[in-house]
Amino acid sequence: MSIRAIILSGGRSNRFGGVHKPAVELGGTTVISRILGTVRTVDSLAEVWVAGPTDGLSQAETESVHAIREEPVFAGPLAGIAAACSAVRASGSAAGAGESADVTLVLAGDMPLITAGHLGELMAACRRAGLPATGTDDRGKTQFLCAAWPTALLLARVESIPDPVDGAVRLLFAGLEPTLVDVEPSVVADFDTAADLERIHARFDGGVRPDQP
Repeated sequence: MSIRAIILSGGRSNRFGGVHKPAVELGGTTVISRILGTVRTVDSLAEVWVAGPTDGLSQAETESVHAIREEPVFAGPLAGIAAACSAVRASGSAAGAGESADVTLVLAGDMPLITAGHLGELMAACRRAGLPATGTDDRGKTQFLCAAWPTALLLARVESIPDPVDGAVRLLFAGLEPTLVDVEPSVVADFDTAADLERIHARFDGGVRPDQP
């Protein structure tokens, strides 16, 4: 059974000088292209939704994904997730409450070092428990934006939130106990500032590769 992925790329990047973070290059490849490539490594047939601009993807990559924007724009990642889920429902690709893709990955668009191995572990844990699965970042906090969800559960949780605009993604997890999957924190590192990106460059140069199975 195939999977679905939602890549969130709709932020303002205020702390990064307004530069669209997913389109930043790392090792000659944009961040969003790396994330998409990692998803495709896990499942070449994955249905991918980009919630936000597709800047940073090649023409071929852009044609291989579905693009959607949250309303209003810059309304936050929860609104982006809600927009993608609404579009999934409207398109009919979630027929039978998500039977076409039993697992949906929710991924931040500024996390270039995620690996196919980690995504595979998240998916396996999600399927075993029937609950969302995620890891923790370098501060020991749950990484809500690198998670695997049972598709039907994600759709139901999104629908239960009356207004996702500027809401916290952790609202989706309220009352749930996500399965925590061990992961090297650098794998799920994101970046908000130039200094953050420099640290990611150092990790990348040190051998962390997002395309490793």
